[in-house]
Amino acid sequence: MRSSLAWLRETYAASEGPVAPAYGLVTAVGVSGPLIVGVLSGRTGESVLVGLGAFYVAFAGPTGPYGARARSMLAATAVVTVFTWFGGLLSGDPWLATAVVPLVAALGAAIPWMGPTAALVTLIAAVRPPGSPVIFDGVLEMIGGLWMTALLLAPWITRRLRPLHLSVAEAANAVADALDAPPGAWDHRRREAYDALRRARATYALYRGGGPDGCRPRSLGETLDQAMDETVALRSLLRDLGEENPPERWERERRTVVGALAVRLRALAAELERGEAPPGPVALDRFVRVSDEARQEWVEGGGDVVGTALILQIRRIVGRIAATVDRAAEIVAGGLDVGFDVPLPERPAGGWSRVREAVRTRSPGLRHAARAGTAIGAAMALADGLHLPHGHWLPITVMFCLRDSYGDTVERVAKRIGGATVGATVAALALAVAPGRTTLIVLVFAGAVLGFALASVNHTYWVTFGTPITMLLIDFTEPLGWRAAGWRIALTAAGGVVALVAARLLWPAGTLRLLPDRLARLLHTHAELARAVAALFDGVPGTQAHRREREAAQAAVDIDAALQRLAQEPSPPQDLVRRLREATTTAQRLRDYLGTLATLDHEEPVDAGPIPAILERVADHLDGHDLELQDLLRELDDHLGELCRRRRGELAGGAGPVSPLRDALVEVAGARHAVRALAHDAARLTEEGRALRV
Repeated sequence: MRSSLAWLRETYAASEGPVAPAYGLVTAVGVSGPLIVGVLSGRTGESVLVGLGAFYVAFAGPTGPYGARARSMLAATAVVTVFTWFGGLLSGDPWLATAVVPLVAALGAAIPWMGPTAALVTLIAAVRPPGSPVIFDGVLEMIGGLWMTALLLAPWITRRLRPLHLSVAEAANAVADALDAPPGAWDHRRREAYDALRRARATYALYRGGGPDGCRPRSLGETLDQAMDETVALRSLLRDLGEENPPERWERERRTVVGALAVRLRALAAELERGEAPPGPVALDRFVRVSDEARQEWVEGGGDVVGTALILQIRRIVGRIAATVDRAAEIVAGGLDVGFDVPLPERPAGGWSRVREAVRTRSPGLRHAARAGTAIGAAMALADGLHLPHGHWLPITVMFCLRDSYGDTVERVAKRIGGATVGATVAALALAVAPGRTTLIVLVFAGAVLGFALASVNHTYWVTFGTPITMLLIDFTEPLGWRAAGWRIALTAAGGVVALVAARLLWPAGTLRLLPDRLARLLHTHAELARAVAALFDGVPGTQAHRREREAAQAAVDIDAALQRLAQEPSPPQDLVRRLREATTTAQRLRDYLGTLATLDHEEPVDAGPIPAILERVADHLDGHDLELQDLLRELDDHLGELCRRRRGELAGGAGPVSPLRDALVEVAGARHAVRALAHDAARLTEEGRALRV
């Protein structure tokens, strides 16, 4: 077990993302600009409210394409305005605020677009001393929110497609990394590639319109999807061919061609990111010639015809990958400057039916909302009952420390206490050395630049530099002395304790209750995928195997999310976590084998023997029936042997290099190992699923 010191070092030093200097500078201007105007004009009180509104909207963390940012920031501005008015009505009555703010916090925890901003705004407005009219305060904060929105959206005209380009480029780089991955890194890079493709789909789905070419980003994403699926099939066939000891000369040429394809994919990504011109198409003539020579030598040397069939199938797949990369290059060359990422509101999926389902099932989201509301209510009651100076920092800390799992809460508490201690101390020291409004504004500006720029790197940095911003803005008219800094550090530590107690004791996430349904869906979606692939072998068009694969992958993602949540429990069920991890690994292999079978050439119907029947039985087994495959697997071996004998006879009779019999042999030889491994993993996955549901 790691020591506490090692855990703290990893927590504080871990890098979670890149630095965002431009974002930090823009938000610093947005937050401190109103303060400068207020100090110069003598309207300090009003300027603080405008600065707070700007801070709240920046704090909401708008991300993604510019239309999505506009939607989120306009929604955040509306939340800030409405809940400033609402909180202002509670001002002067702390116990009424104690009763109401936790309800707002619970609502924000349950509704993503509200988040913690609504509760924070309500709490700050409620503890603010009565002064200007409530409506006026809300309007000032709305002006601040609109000011920050305008600043962050200013580059929309020239950079509106930047997030799309970066997202698709990331996916292209990830597919390239998977294509030429060394054996030991294959599983990791495959997972990264599919994650990057999923993120790219989510990004280009936000772009709408654009006339007849409006589907170009989607076409590019689907092309990269296909390249990745072909890469999985290539890996599977190479594993099969390895048992046949292919010629070293052919293997060297294969590595060279695959490496060149990966380089071209990375060059396409560079063109999307930086406008660099990519190299031309990868020449396959030499690889085709070497493959034909290797197959001929293999046959003349008395080698197994199955090996030659696998070489041909691999040659075909490499050719399809090259054609897919060429298609991607054509799309990139034509430009992705199509469609509009418009700031239109999106209709929430599910509506009240999702709310009713969450209440009925007592979902983890509902439990976390109840936990957040209860913990914040207890913190507010404690602060009011003890008349703590700066008592609002106790519920604020609980608000931002309490996560939906115990492990995440522990990590957030450690980061917040450490960061708040450093930040508050530095701010108090700076004000002691150079007191005055100028120092306050400089601290706010510097904290915003560093805090927002480094927030994506590590949350600790945000707390360290963002704490002075929050403290100074909320209490701008009250200097941050040593006494105040001490109280705020102590209340931050106390809030962290309250958050830990709440995460440990209040309403566990209920993940175990969700596992049976998720496991059942995992098995059923993989069964449907197997049936879709069987239909391909039967020559049935439009089986939507790709859509079925995505459904199966999403079911595995849901299981993995449950696994991660269980691993964050105070006393995680280690055996269950291990078995869930084994189940998701088996399911991934199952999808890989089914994907390999789906990518074989199904354009012309061939004699696939018992392969469709095997896939149907595998599907039935995943749906709960017994698995009896020995007879069909023996039939498959006999069928492949018969195809080999007939093909040898055909070649001996002077037949040409291409014939329906050769196509059947190539397809069955390419599918044989995948089918056998598929049957084994299907039996294992079903056994693991049944054991986990007991």
